Amino acid sequence: MRPMRRANPRSGLAPVIAIGLVLAACLPQSVAGTLAPTLTLEDHAGASIAMQNGIPVPTFDWQPRPRIDLDGAWRVERTDLDQRLTMQARDASLAAIEAEAGERHLPDFDDAAWETLAVPGTTNPPPDGVEGGAWYRRTFDVPDSWAGRAVTLRFASANYVADVWLNGRWLGYHEGGTTPFAFDAGPALELGAENVLAVRVHTIPLGTRSDVVPWGLIDWWNYGGLTGSVWLEASAPSHVVRADVVTHLDAVDVTVLMANAPHVAGSRGDVGVPEVVPMDGTATLRATILAASVDDENLLDPDPRTLVADFGEPLAEIAQQVDFPGRGGLAEATLSLQFGQADAWTPAVPSLYVLRLQLIAGDPPLDAREGRDRDELWTTFGIRHVGVDPTGPHVLLNGEPVFFRGVGVHPETLEFGPDGELVTGTPAQEPEEILAKLRQASDVGADLLRTGHEPGDPVTLMLADRLGFAVWEEVPLYHATPLVFERTLGRGIPQQMLREMALRDMNRPSVLFHGFANESTGGEERADAMRVMHEVDREIDGTRLTAQVAYGWAPDDPTHDALDVAGFTFYHGVFYGDEPSTDTGPALFAARDANPGKPIMILEFGRWADEAWDEERQRVIFADTYEAIERLRGDRPYGFVAGATWWTLRDFATQIAGIGVEDFGLYRPDGTLRPAGEVAVDAFSAPAGRGDALALEPDLDRARVAPVATVGEWTLALYLAYAVGFTVVTLGTAVLVLAWRGGRAVPRTR
Repeated sequence: MRPMRRANPRSGLAPVIAIGLVLAACLPQSVAGTLAPTLTLEDHAGASIAMQNGIPVPTFDWQPRPRIDLDGAWRVERTDLDQRLTMQARDASLAAIEAEAGERHLPDFDDAAWETLAVPGTTNPPPDGVEGGAWYRRTFDVPDSWAGRAVTLRFASANYVADVWLNGRWLGYHEGGTTPFAFDAGPALELGAENVLAVRVHTIPLGTRSDVVPWGLIDWWNYGGLTGSVWLEASAPSHVVRADVVTHLDAVDVTVLMANAPHVAGSRGDVGVPEVVPMDGTATLRATILAASVDDENLLDPDPRTLVADFGEPLAEIAQQVDFPGRGGLAEATLSLQFGQADAWTPAVPSLYVLRLQLIAGDPPLDAREGRDRDELWTTFGIRHVGVDPTGPHVLLNGEPVFFRGVGVHPETLEFGPDGELVTGTPAQEPEEILAKLRQASDVGADLLRTGHEPGDPVTLMLADRLGFAVWEEVPLYHATPLVFERTLGRGIPQQMLREMALRDMNRPSVLFHGFANESTGGEERADAMRVMHEVDREIDGTRLTAQVAYGWAPDDPTHDALDVAGFTFYHGVFYGDEPSTDTGPALFAARDANPGKPIMILEFGRWADEAWDEERQRVIFADTYEAIERLRGDRPYGFVAGATWWTLRDFATQIAGIGVEDFGLYRPDGTLRPAGEVAVDAFSAPAGRGDALALEPDLDRARVAPVATVGEWTLALYLAYAVGFTVVTLGTAVLVLAWRGGRAVPRTR
């Protein structure tokens, strides 16, 4: 996002050099942490398998399997934690961490005096939250019927480093605040008895380290603690771990990962393990594709089965014999299904299908399957292909040039008081609240969502699939410097975040773009980092377009070479330049000339609207910037701009001192449109994938949801100060920098 308000654009170059040298000298010189990524790629019988905490990375989609939800009230104690221990390799730090815990990780610890907080939720809600550490504890019962089953403990997210104990046994740790992780819970579970889960969560204070992601002052709220759902999931010991769908316009390839669990619940001798016999030897893998129909009744239901109107009429089916491994083994198989004349997914017509995978003991045929051991996995997918036509250059969706109209969205729910002041906020969003947000995006004509500067919220992505929104999601390498790139990529943390995001969202047709960084500095260092991230993305996924989002005041940025598209933030007439009507067009042509063969995408343009008079300026910024972009839109033969994204749909909380809420939204907190929003309704037109020439909806065979320049040298100095100096800049320095922003005479919470 934007770094600061506009400063005087005409002064000498000396401040650039002076500020840069002083702040660069202040960067922390201590060595990076030794905590290693927990996700690795391992070779199993010639297949590269993503492993984490000793198990293959599973699907995190809702499954019709035995499940214990652990959302709700947890006991929580906010406390100071030793950052040195948190960021140190666990073979050297675990004993000290458990000593620091003072028995908080043990099941018999008395937590009755602790406060009660909701999970998902946060330990530092705005406006007055402080980042730091916390201990979480939760008790739950596990039924005897889970004996003999493979059980995993799953977290949707925990910010930033989480260590997990189950009944006093340390299961492992995870680093990264916005992506999911799982542990094998079977060996530590007690069946038919009370279990105790303890989690040490350390939200690393921003600006204290240069080896974490994100690392410095950010223009959103850094919600700490257990920010996502927590649950236990049981399956047959021999089960399908995940199914990754790669679609073609006439076929579907499904890579299926299967496991024979090394541990099962009940192995501690709590109860007798029943006859749940793991498969060994030959098994049958059956894939069935079914038509999906989305309506108001099932729109918010995460169970893919609710989308199927007729189970008796599969659109495609295949059964294949697989050699299943013994206990503790993994097997991977790829199923190819011919699937001609399928409806393609686009934002205009979000066609979806449901995939049912059955793992059944024994050989085909499958006409007498009753009584045979089995496991099932369900997922949804869409038939779509996104690519680049370098001769345009255009972004192609299903072979057609497209132009996206986007809005930025943040994964939070804010509460405002009667005078418009921010009361509180949380990263926990009810599905109905997310749906309301996307309805607003649809009402202004948007067909692309940029999910802040982080991976998308899982429910947001599910609804984007079903309602018809393209999605740009990214890892939070935000205002990274050469030192940050060196230290974070050296530890492998951005690579892990990208792999986790890609694996979680592999089957989401809405996710078309993976972003790797936002408004970062460094020339060769950043170009090298983008090359590394692109290669990681291709290794895991390869079905999305890769990009970063660079400063618009430098449209000739040379660091996009390894990426598929060149992304920029454009704030002409806001933070730099004169007026968007005169500056935007030349900057677009400069970006095109510097990136031959690459489509250009504008991922941010916007302005704050703090006061009534700001709303009129915000309207002008929208109208003039979008008009200049729209002239060069990439769904026209001569165009090369593939998207324009307004920052943002709604106002959002920020940890920038003295602001509290960024009033950038097209909507006011009361839900009414600002003048810029009214312009958006008129300016945004046909969704991507439809085109101007398409006058009528296609004749569908089953029901679906309707698609719902020149930079002043002082400005350059301030950008440099923001990008380089916030590693160690204290609150006082932050306030000093904010003084340059102008436009707000008095710090406000809103």
